Amino acid sequence: MKTCNKFTKSILSLAVVATTFASAYANEAILNSDPIDVTGYVKEVPATDHELETVKNELRKQKQAIQVNKEKAKSYEKLGRSTEKLADVTEDMIEERKESQATIDKYNKKIECLMAQDPGADCDEYVKTDKVSTAAAAPTVVAPVESSTIGAFEAIKVLPYVGMSSFQSENEQLEANIAAGVRAESDITSRISVGVGFKYTSMQTLDSANYFGNNFGVGYWNTFGNQGREIDYTNLNFDINGKFFITKANRLRPYVGAALAYNRTTMKYNDNQNWNGNIYGNFGDEQLTTGNISASLLLGSEVVFTKSIGMNLEFGYSKGLGSSFNTQRNAAQSPDMIRLQNLNEELADAHQFSVNAGMIIYF
Repeated sequence: MKTCNKFTKSILSLAVVATTFASAYANEAILNSDPIDVTGYVKEVPATDHELETVKNELRKQKQAIQVNKEKAKSYEKLGRSTEKLADVTEDMIEERKESQATIDKYNKKIECLMAQDPGADCDEYVKTDKVSTAAAAPTVVAPVESSTIGAFEAIKVLPYVGMSSFQSENEQLEANIAAGVRAESDITSRISVGVGFKYTSMQTLDSANYFGNNFGVGYWNTFGNQGREIDYTNLNFDINGKFFITKANRLRPYVGAALAYNRTTMKYNDNQNWNGNIYGNFGDEQLTTGNISASLLLGSEVVFTKSIGMNLEFGYSKGLGSSFNTQRNAAQSPDMIRLQNLNEELADAHQFSVNAGMIIYF
């Protein structure tokens, strides 16, 4: 019985050993076999070594570094813009705090002077005192009151300028020969100024000979040639303007503004020859003077060089408001006068663009 058990145990041991070897062989065959793709096909493993894997690893690191540096650059750009905005806001806050503190100090000083029994000379600004000379009987002398700060309209600046102006309408595109003017302005706050201005504009254009041929059956060719007579246009512009300065910078002060103006326009023929060769007659001295109101939008910048001198560059757009009024004529209602009236109305309603450059003189 014991012999049978030993034999059985020996057979089981051999079976276990055989199974172990078979399993190990199978595992080795699986590990050493080519990998199989998800499609069921054998996928070839690319050749590699330690150096190649090191290079690939370095490439992955550099790609990550490139992405990180791009994000850093964007963040630094945002930080720079935010810092500029913070600087402007901080400057505004400091200016407001200084003004507020100056007002508080002035108020406290005034109260102190009013409460004092015998205020000193530093209180003359707030308390009027009678000072009488003991050497001789003299009338009461009131101490002068001096302003401690410069208020609105106390600092004046004058801006002479020259520029270019063009008129664009449905039928006309003209450019001025002369466009010059001068303004007087004053800052009422650190960002707002108001002023008045004067501008002179002059230009010439040729009256079309076809106008009379098409409308009246006559032309200029007999006396004035094929091109017609030259029309002289002059405009005197008187405006009230206001500006809003975008920043509080001391050197460069960009601004936007607007103006409302009264225009006095005169139009006449430079060739005053008299021709009465038709039933209408060209009297030779036709002249038309009218007035109109216009509005302007301004965009520019002041550049301050010193406390007394600066420069101004400005772009402007103007448009007439309503029809002309206060019209004066020095001749009868001839075809030439009708032409002047039509051209005047067209230019008064035209889009006017201007570019001006000039100096700033501070007083």
